[in-house]
Amino acid sequence: MYVSSRRLSVVGALLGLFLLLSWTYWSRSTYTVSLQSRPFMVGIVGYIKTLDPALVTTHQEKLAASTIYEGLVRYDESTGTIRPNLAQDWKISSDGKEISITLKRNVRFHNGKRLKASDVKDSWELSFDKTKWDRKWLFFPIAGAKERLNGKAKELAGVRVVDEDTLKITLDRPDAAFVSSLTNTVFWIRDTKDRGQVLAGTGPFKFQELANGKVTVTRYDRYHRGRAKLGEIQFISYSDVEKAWADYTAKKLDYLDEVPLAKVKEIRTSTYYHGLFTVKPVQAIYALGFNVNREPFADNHYLRRALNYAVDRQTIIDNINGGLGVPMKGAYPMGLAGYDRGMSGYDYDPERARELLEEAGYPDGQGLPTLTLVFNESPGHRRVAEAVAAQLANVGISVKLQGVTWEQYLKGLTNCSYPFFRLGWEADYPDIDGFLYPLYYSQNVGIGNFTGYSNPQVDKIIDTARSETVSSRERLNLMRRAEAVIVDDAPMLWLYQREAFKMIGKEVRGFKLNTMEMVDWLTLELETAGS
Repeated sequence: MYVSSRRLSVVGALLGLFLLLSWTYWSRSTYTVSLQSRPFMVGIVGYIKTLDPALVTTHQEKLAASTIYEGLVRYDESTGTIRPNLAQDWKISSDGKEISITLKRNVRFHNGKRLKASDVKDSWELSFDKTKWDRKWLFFPIAGAKERLNGKAKELAGVRVVDEDTLKITLDRPDAAFVSSLTNTVFWIRDTKDRGQVLAGTGPFKFQELANGKVTVTRYDRYHRGRAKLGEIQFISYSDVEKAWADYTAKKLDYLDEVPLAKVKEIRTSTYYHGLFTVKPVQAIYALGFNVNREPFADNHYLRRALNYAVDRQTIIDNINGGLGVPMKGAYPMGLAGYDRGMSGYDYDPERARELLEEAGYPDGQGLPTLTLVFNESPGHRRVAEAVAAQLANVGISVKLQGVTWEQYLKGLTNCSYPFFRLGWEADYPDIDGFLYPLYYSQNVGIGNFTGYSNPQVDKIIDTARSETVSSRERLNLMRRAEAVIVDDAPMLWLYQREAFKMIGKEVRGFKLNTMEMVDWLTLELETAGS
């Protein structure tokens, strides 16, 4: 048969294209497989002492534990809503006091045991007994929690196992934020009957080792939301952020959870690091608290407002934090449903500060005793305190600094013994209730409300908002009303919302960080650049 040279050319070209595409696919998949087979290296500054969901206290511990454990629900930042996770769905009764939760049937612990409703009850009761007071309050909405706390009951009566796949939660009163609170680590589920060094969880990775400052987890192939792309993750602990940065620049880390503040501006402007860093406002605030029941702040909202106007928040952010942080004007940060962008709050206005000082009875600061600002000692906290003291001096307010140990600081906070003090707060769950209720509700004095703030109007609005389980719009409107009153009362000098700054390696794809400063481990993968 006669074949033209043109036909031979076409066939040859098609064959060459096929071979090229085949080689490209093979090389890409082979390289990706080889990358996924090596550990994903995470650098954290600080130490992981425990992975127990009831006992994790630091961001670093929570980050590592989140690979192993999870809750009944999860926060979906793309929609700003709470979505089912280990739960299939839930229903809230018309009076808002009962929540019926149906579990997924395809969930298994890392030891192969199927998740049942009794496991949830056992896990919550274990956490209730083990967790410290600063998070034990998260259980208090559940009927019978205080009776168990006082030794009058052997179980959480408000958590009832209906059948293998159904739980019924009874609350003492309606609480629209309760389902959101189930994202907190104290409600994460583990097999309490497991006998491993670390109890089996249901997360995308399973525990392998915790030793010598390193945590190793490996992929759990039967994970109910699908198989993770990474095969293994290793968390490496550093006591020095500079050493962690050095290892990142030496390409020893795929993810660095914290960078030296002095490097932030350089990283942001460098073309080399383009696409390798993430800046994210997270649900954490940095403020200074006023004890509203102690002099000179008691019954003197003019003085408290004056201090708020006297501080240039942006200058502190730029000069001390490497530009990281968002100046705060209200009682809670941006990023969650209900945030009021129209809140006027307190801008830097030293003239207005002087006017308010005069109304407070201290013209140009005359007659006002020296304020003692207490903070837990660290170089960063001291620099912020020094900056605030210098700015307050500009309007005639004298401030003395007092750095104390962490143990002294916590004791003073819970006893409400400091008139003027540093206060950092991270939301316990992704809801603005996670700021308003613990920090400003009068019954939480000494638990989260360290200023002693008590306003019956605010309490009533918060109670009404928590009882609004039907209309989320009405509930958020109520929360905004509460915030407006709180800002007017000024029980704090709100400084800034913290911004997280994270680094990834050039081979990392699918990195997602949410406003709770948690990483989505399912979407992460390692690929060759340009693949």
